[in-house]
Amino acid sequence: LIAVSTTPDPTGNYYQYAYTFPDMPDYPKFGVWSDGYYMSANVFSSGSTTYLGTYAVAFDRTAMLAGGVATMIYFTNPNTTWSLLPSDCDGVFPPTGAPNYFLASYNGFGGGNADLDVYEFHVDFATPANSTFTGPLLLPTPVFSTPNESPQLGTTNTLDNLADRPMNRLQYRNFGTHQTMVVCQTVNAGSGRAGMRWWELRKTSGAWSIYQEGTYAPADALYRWMGSIAMDGNGSIALGYSTSGTTINPDIRFTGRFAGDPLGSMTITETLIHAGGGSQTGGLGRWGDYTQVVIDPSVSGTFW
Repeated sequence: LIAVSTTPDPTGNYYQYAYTFPDMPDYPKFGVWSDGYYMSANVFSSGSTTYLGTYAVAFDRTAMLAGGVATMIYFTNPNTTWSLLPSDCDGVFPPTGAPNYFLASYNGFGGGNADLDVYEFHVDFATPANSTFTGPLLLPTPVFSTPNESPQLGTTNTLDNLADRPMNRLQYRNFGTHQTMVVCQTVNAGSGRAGMRWWELRKTSGAWSIYQEGTYAPADALYRWMGSIAMDGNGSIALGYSTSGTTINPDIRFTGRFAGDPLGSMTITETLIHAGGGSQTGGLGRWGDYTQVVIDPSVSGTFW
């Protein structure tokens, strides 16, 4: 079920759409693009928990904005991929005809991981058979692996870090001279402790490449996981995440960097957004599914 607002007022009216799939689309993620709304989802067989792969979906944004009849086009990937993210555009749309880019982390089921996978989704709503989903382009990155689950103050109950997948969003920006995408993932920062690996991908006239990357994990015994990252129109980056450890209740923090800072480093002093008021007990390990850092469209340099 997708609702598209008819005006810039979110409390106003919406056009409403319903789409069906042959199997259950779980853990969906969305990206806004010039020619469509793009969605990824993990696929499970209806009526069971059998994993079947991933959906990569394009919805006809132009028709949906006008309240017209709107179709979708989708591909199903082999089950070697997991939790793809579609690119989500902030600011200027990509060059005309550019595909939407989907990203996964290679061998994302928890083993040693040494690549990012970039796929291209070209959609043609007029002639659906001309649509293509191609890739991956493998971008080598220093090997990373999954950490231990996150401990908490006052309990042996640990929290799921969701380190087997890149985290929402895969944010895209078009700066004219180059295009960027930023994304993050929870990784083993050493001795099983969770830290935030982050990447900035760039594309000029050629293919995508990793422009900079780093792992944010100060030496304080705390676990940092389930992050989200975004870049503003000046090239500055904010990275938010949950933090926990045996000495604190789970809380929410952020760090960041300015565009001119040394590559590969988060230079802004870590700041507490919200202190935790307790630890999660009762045997429940799931802390959440994803978070989101977004850019304020009207206030330059402001992240939410």
